[in-house]
Amino acid sequence: MLYNKYLKMHLKSSLEYKANTIFLSMAQALIFIGEILGVWLLFLKFEAVGEWGFYDSLLMSGVVMTSFSLMECFARGYDEFPNLIKNGTLDRLLVRPVNIHYQLLGAKIEFSKFLRIILGITVSIIAIINMNINWNILKIIVLISMYLSGCIIIFGLMILCAGISIYTIENLEFTNIITNGSKELAYYPINIYKKWLTRIFTFIIPIACFNYLPLSFLLETGSIPLWLCGISPFLGMLFIIPCLIFFNFSLKKYQGTGT
Repeated sequence: MLYNKYLKMHLKSSLEYKANTIFLSMAQALIFIGEILGVWLLFLKFEAVGEWGFYDSLLMSGVVMTSFSLMECFARGYDEFPNLIKNGTLDRLLVRPVNIHYQLLGAKIEFSKFLRIILGITVSIIAIINMNINWNILKIIVLISMYLSGCIIIFGLMILCAGISIYTIENLEFTNIITNGSKELAYYPINIYKKWLTRIFTFIIPIACFNYLPLSFLLETGSIPLWLCGISPFLGMLFIIPCLIFFNFSLKKYQGTGT
């Protein structure tokens, strides 16, 4: 498969500069550890945020970091889309007899994110061990769907931002707010924020569908019906459909940059 060749090419490129890859991985890991430390310090001061404890938010952090790191590793081509427009590379991609999404997925793969993925999974396991959850097969399915839904929703956000950059050329700061802002917001239960913000990140950008709502199902808490919380990750996955439609529509409007 062509994608396997992309993987081998990027892996070979990373191994050419082993020290650089190692230091990048360590830097990414330290950033993540700093973020988790910030969560720990918050709960050290307040003990609980609403009805949520430290390990509840720790699981949210683990899910968010694992999902974001996976997409930053394997879907970085969408994040770099504005640069493809500015340097004229996109024009070359469009004339190739290969689907543009296939090429973007293979355009940039960052193996330096793997350590963050491992740390995200480790943090999730620590949180799950220390949480009081009565496990059954349905809850295990919902737990797995949290990670899957997180990856798909974040992938949708990257596609959405790439579509916006077709009109703006530059990767505007508000697109970084959509992606990185969503990540920072998702470290904590969505219901601690203002109602207007909660609604935006539940119904427009469905961040709550892969952390707060399914976690409410696992803990059997909250005022929202548990069956709705349980299916929320699957509903959140639908977010990628309008993102793809917008990107494909925007791509038809692309006229080149003249480079």
